[in-house]
Amino acid sequence: MNISMTPSATAASWRRGWNWKLGAAVTAVFLLAFAAVFWTRGEAGGQTTIDPETLALAGANARGFVTAITGPEHTVYHANDPLPEAKAHREDGRTTLVWFTTTSCAECEQESFAHAVMKDFRKDFVFMEKEMGREPAAARLGVESAPGFVWLDAEGNELGRFGAVADEAALRAQVDTFLASR
Repeated sequence: MNISMTPSATAASWRRGWNWKLGAAVTAVFLLAFAAVFWTRGEAGGQTTIDPETLALAGANARGFVTAITGPEHTVYHANDPLPEAKAHREDGRTTLVWFTTTSCAECEQESFAHAVMKDFRKDFVFMEKEMGREPAAARLGVESAPGFVWLDAEGNELGRFGAVADEAALRAQVDTFLASR
């Protein structure tokens, strides 16, 4: 038995539900979706990582336990101890410098040197990094964006604040200015 298909029979079999226009449209949709996935993954950059050295520094600076929270832009080394306030003041009477950050703050990641710089000031005050979404004091203190640094006395009263810093020298200058004013 010899079966041969004529060009009209081949064309008819192709047209049974899909024509070339529909096939091109479906292919275009899949290519766009595929491109969008790769673009999104490239822009998000994945998750940040936990640096064991920074985790140890953060714990020593905060004088307590720290939880590392990774995110798309910044790893937050969130100090677990509460911030001082009138009804729960610091027993040691020390001043606290709070660094408010978020896991989606790329500028915060550029300031990750803060924990290393603060180790030089441990005798002067306590330094805590706080993830804004997990810290109710951020709203109480009116902190609306990250990064933000807020000085608190032992009773939780605000003594001053400053925003992003460009580098280690700028952070040291902010701290030295505050310490000189005390």
